[in-house]
Amino acid sequence: MTSYDYIVVGAGVIGSSTAYALAKQGKSTLLLEQFPIPHTRGSSHGGSRVTRKAFRLQEFHSQIMMKAYPMWETLEKEARVELFKQVGMLSTTHSCHEGLIKYFTKQPKLLNSKDVSQMYPLMTLPENEMAHLDEDAGILYASKCVMAFQKIFLSNGGVIKDNCKVRSIIPGDTVTVHTDDGDFQAKGLVLACGPWSSEILSNIGVFLPLKARTVDVCYWKEKPGYDHSKLPAFVSLLENCIIYGVPPSEYNGLMKITLHDSVPCESADTRDITDDELVARHLDKLKKYVASTFPHLIPEPAIRERCMYTITPDTVSIIDSHPTYKNIVFGAGFSGQGFKFAPVAGSMLADLVQNKTPDLLVDEMRASRFVTKSKL
Repeated sequence: MTSYDYIVVGAGVIGSSTAYALAKQGKSTLLLEQFPIPHTRGSSHGGSRVTRKAFRLQEFHSQIMMKAYPMWETLEKEARVELFKQVGMLSTTHSCHEGLIKYFTKQPKLLNSKDVSQMYPLMTLPENEMAHLDEDAGILYASKCVMAFQKIFLSNGGVIKDNCKVRSIIPGDTVTVHTDDGDFQAKGLVLACGPWSSEILSNIGVFLPLKARTVDVCYWKEKPGYDHSKLPAFVSLLENCIIYGVPPSEYNGLMKITLHDSVPCESADTRDITDDELVARHLDKLKKYVASTFPHLIPEPAIRERCMYTITPDTVSIIDSHPTYKNIVFGAGFSGQGFKFAPVAGSMLADLVQNKTPDLLVDEMRASRFVTKSKL
């Protein structure tokens, strides 16, 4: 049986960031992934994620983002690949005096629809719409970020085993992990399993109120003669939904615009079985939005790609340790807002599994904020 200092289960962005942090500290670390790398079954694939320093949920999120930005810069330098492009982010709403002010941590300078049209002629907002431009925001190249974490992890002596599903975990002072590719032991275990978190955590007595959901990410083709590449990323806070997008960066001539709202699914393994009527209603909202806001895009998606979300009741991610076995820690519920946190989340999990107190880990991120039970 092969032994390591630490084992990390899940090679998405959170797990890969955690493995990277441990290996850079000189810890022998095994990173396990149930699918062949790369894959599109989880939440970390794709070409882009929006990132920004200003954040709407809690003050601690803004503190995390202030720490995350230089950590992304460090990873860029180590991997020698561009991971971030500063394009700005335009936030719009027609209930600005409540919605936008709550969305940012500081009082924003608001723009009206005419201001936006002058700055971005390819974008049309309703007359009563207001907006704010965060010039520091931009795009993280998602798949490249995951590969960069893994590249530096391997260069620091880490081991990756993909296509290797975990079958069971035996807790203790030494943790044993049974997989399709043999058994492994370590003094500590990190579980960063995305939409499979509930399944694997419940088997070791941790029950979290996580929901697996799906989002169809849509890409819209430019009409001939128009170039949307100079637009900022954006988020529109509408009355009954949130729509976000990024300028063409993944597919040539295609702009990514999609609903933040997700569709329930029974489990991560049945993600393609969803409420078709709800999916159709979501798509109809998007078509109407694209037709009115981006008149120089064809209002029919050229590409649709499915992505998994894992969310908590309060939409805040979870980082915590097992209630009985402190050498087993977990991170979950990052979807929709957690990719940008990945370097900090990985550092937190790496500290926690070593029985250190992570910087910025507040009670609002602990599992104890929910009513949970343990059979151990």
